[in-house]
Amino acid sequence: MPAETIPTEIPASMQMMQLLWPGALVVQAIHAAAVLGIADLLAGGPKTVDQLAAATNTDRQSLARLLRGLASLGIFRTAIGNVQYDQTPLSDVLRTDHPASLRPWALMLGAEFVSRPTAALTSAIRTGRPAFHQVFGTSLFEHLAEHPEDSTVFDRAMSSLPAYTAAVVGAYDFSQFERVVDVGGGRGALLTAILAANPLVRGVLYDLPAVTRGAPAPPHSVAGRMDIVAGDFFASVPGGGDAYVLSGVIHDWNDERAVAILKNCRQAMLAGGRLLICDVVLTTASDPARAMMDLLMLVLTGGRERTEEEFRALLRDSGFALKSVRATAMGGSVLEALPV
Repeated sequence: MPAETIPTEIPASMQMMQLLWPGALVVQAIHAAAVLGIADLLAGGPKTVDQLAAATNTDRQSLARLLRGLASLGIFRTAIGNVQYDQTPLSDVLRTDHPASLRPWALMLGAEFVSRPTAALTSAIRTGRPAFHQVFGTSLFEHLAEHPEDSTVFDRAMSSLPAYTAAVVGAYDFSQFERVVDVGGGRGALLTAILAANPLVRGVLYDLPAVTRGAPAPPHSVAGRMDIVAGDFFASVPGGGDAYVLSGVIHDWNDERAVAILKNCRQAMLAGGRLLICDVVLTTASDPARAMMDLLMLVLTGGRERTEEEFRALLRDSGFALKSVRATAMGGSVLEALPV
């Protein structure tokens, strides 16, 4: 009779090591695979390291080490006698043409304009100011305006989660509005989804000139109902809307700057309009993804994730009253506020 297996508790030192390693290099390894387009190269079937090295113009031995490391995480796998590499479900979502592709996020999170400031987190903790400015001598959004390649990487990541936009559209009834203004709407993914689901609604996509210039042409089904307007939401926002949407915007800013944006929305909206903040709402529950995003905001912009009470205070200081908080299917929320 086999001896009974006695479960042993993992020592705290080992638990800590599991957090530290291999996490320190995982993002950069995935980033490298995304830059090289390896998942796209394997879309047609397995390939040898020699074939992949030739296609990516890389050193064969170094590429083999990268692939071995990623395969140990379930990203790619060996195939056909261990002489070729093939796709896995994890590597598949790094394909450019995957409907839920995370390649834009892999490209952004490993890029220098994100990785260098995150390495300076301690400075942000000490000073309370974004590490991005210390590293680059300017703010994130000023940097993006001056570096089109980084701006493209950032904008594509912000527009690359169709499940997020579908969750927002599914969580709130936008059909009640005539004109929706998407403030800081980036490349227009969310507004396009709102208009596609609500054929009687018109919309305005509003963002900085450097962003709107890169916005793709709206699909034919919504093109006649979407206007693209360039401007600075700290100065003003387009008037005449009965709904103003701020998706992933407020968490980019400290309280003072967030109130400035909200006040401009309050001034621009029609009587009886609605403000809709699509963002994460912090709770007491332990959620590493939300807690780490809060730190990323500190590092990059000086912004923050907020609790419902903190959102309520921001809105009160801006001339709004919080009416409801609706959870989305992707873990975010839609906060609905009324002008007062």
